[in-house]
Amino acid sequence: MKLNVILSKVLLMAIASAALPASAALEGILLAPQNGQPAKHLAVLLHGYGSNEQDLLPLSDALASDYAVLSLRAPQTLGGDRYAWYREGKDESQDIDRAREEVVERIHQIQRQLGVAPSATLVAGFSQGAVMSWSIALQSPTVVGGAAIFSGRLPANLPAQPLPVSAATLPNMFVGHGQVDNRIAMPREEQAVAVAKQRGYRVSFHRYATLGHGISSQELKDFSLWSAGLNARTPSS
Repeated sequence: MKLNVILSKVLLMAIASAALPASAALEGILLAPQNGQPAKHLAVLLHGYGSNEQDLLPLSDALASDYAVLSLRAPQTLGGDRYAWYREGKDESQDIDRAREEVVERIHQIQRQLGVAPSATLVAGFSQGAVMSWSIALQSPTVVGGAAIFSGRLPANLPAQPLPVSAATLPNMFVGHGQVDNRIAMPREEQAVAVAKQRGYRVSFHRYATLGHGISSQELKDFSLWSAGLNARTPSS
């Protein structure tokens, strides 16, 4: 995925970075907060089809400086440093379920390592990563306090019945989608938003008239404002 705007460069030289330990399956990058202090929040980034854990790192520029950033690499290898979260078709549901379990395992591991609570954790994904973020928000809702969806849709074979979780504990959601997206059509995202609202989720839904399958500068501004409000509503530890 290529962002549709030139973003300010992520200051990788100014913050600590490390490969993840091998105690869980998924590989990725863990970046310390840009303010140099212990993490108060955690953002988990899930890239799109055919990309890798480097792709969404510029999203960290839209977050507060007290976020640690965990960017994960999808488990399906496509070759040439390209990866996917699932195979579309009959194997999609099985792949998504397996990948969600692996992502949740990593999130729990890093939450414990950094001392960050689920309520102060945000998952954000683009395209296939957005589908994964929908899956986590709807099927593992107690793992995170917020979910940001960039150009996504519902996962295949989503269970018809929601989990028995209090609406007050459901993650807050940001959803952004381009109205001229020719990869994942807008009605599929609208369906996902309708399902989430029906299940009691608080959803901030943004449609972008001239945006295709990507992330625009306006969407990043909207995401930044939403995430700032999310921090104000949730405890940091």
